[in-house]
Amino acid sequence: MERISKYQLGTMIILFEIGSTPLFELGIKAQRDAWIAVLLSILFGLVLLLLFLALQKRDPELNLIQMMIKYWGPVIGRVTAFLYIVFFAYESMRNVRDFGDLTLMTFLSRSPISMIMGILIFLSMYAIYKGIETFFRVSEFMVLGVISFYLALCIMAFISGIVDFKQLLPMLEYGVLPVVTLAASDTVFFPFGQMVLFLMFWSYVKKKEGLAGASFGAYLVSSTVILISNIMNLAVLGVHYTSISMIPLLQNVQLIQIARVFERFDALVILLFYVGIFIKATLWYLAAVMGLGEIFNTDYRKMILPVGIVIYSSSFLEPDWTYHLWLGHFVGVTSMVNPIFLVFLPLLLFLVMLMRRKLMKASADQPEPGLEQSSDV
Repeated sequence: MERISKYQLGTMIILFEIGSTPLFELGIKAQRDAWIAVLLSILFGLVLLLLFLALQKRDPELNLIQMMIKYWGPVIGRVTAFLYIVFFAYESMRNVRDFGDLTLMTFLSRSPISMIMGILIFLSMYAIYKGIETFFRVSEFMVLGVISFYLALCIMAFISGIVDFKQLLPMLEYGVLPVVTLAASDTVFFPFGQMVLFLMFWSYVKKKEGLAGASFGAYLVSSTVILISNIMNLAVLGVHYTSISMIPLLQNVQLIQIARVFERFDALVILLFYVGIFIKATLWYLAAVMGLGEIFNTDYRKMILPVGIVIYSSSFLEPDWTYHLWLGHFVGVTSMVNPIFLVFLPLLLFLVMLMRRKLMKASADQPEPGLEQSSDV
């Protein structure tokens, strides 16, 4: 069985959580209070992370698919597992489409999107074929560069004098309830609730001691980067321009100018986006492949090509970036897909685990009939 270290796990969580998130301004429906919605979502996400880790602690050597088959039976378990596989593939498709649209909007506006997305799918296929250990090892070399670049962009924005925190005022203009509602019903799911994906990978960690600490630490690091990015967009662009911008962080960086020498960091930001999208698309893809391999009891590598074809083909169903954003909200929030797969099903699985454990303990505590009779005699 392939194994990964806690450090590799932590670095992968950081890259996954940051991923494509800076492409969007989370919680912008809360206007100036978008950053508060993100902060609350981070806290709500911690509760979900506790739930996911509690599931893993019950059966440390099983992944999510194996847990469902074990505790829900071969029929219901496999059906639910297949639905999760479809969910994983759908999320991978969304990141593939992010990659294609981002490239068209920034660098290669006249290039065929089929070729652009095909390159990402090919790279993901190769990474998955090389194995879980190899792919997770890549994150070790990327994570410091990604965090350093985001930190550098933040510092340069301050030096160039484009940051104005007055644009965050007044706070809670419309009260607390709308912000809390938005955080609990929408913002928490992307990207914080997506930590459910790591139920597919925690079982591969060599030493389970400290797994929760590594996961929490990585979650907090990535959440801090996301929160700072969110605040900087609002403080630089203001709520109006942030809400209508296609890619707020990119517009933010285009305003950075230091001594008329250091400017135009667009390429750096897009490179960061590419790294995050590649990691995220590949992890979702890998989880879908692993799940199918588990259901059909075969090597997951045999599923790379068919799943890749499905992900690549379905990425053409969205005609443009606007529809892509609308579909993401419709499927994830309006249709309740995110709450079902990120909250309700994991919670139900945890309750079944608890009930089964209590029943087994109760049956073990009952004395055998023969032993009762002999003791009475």
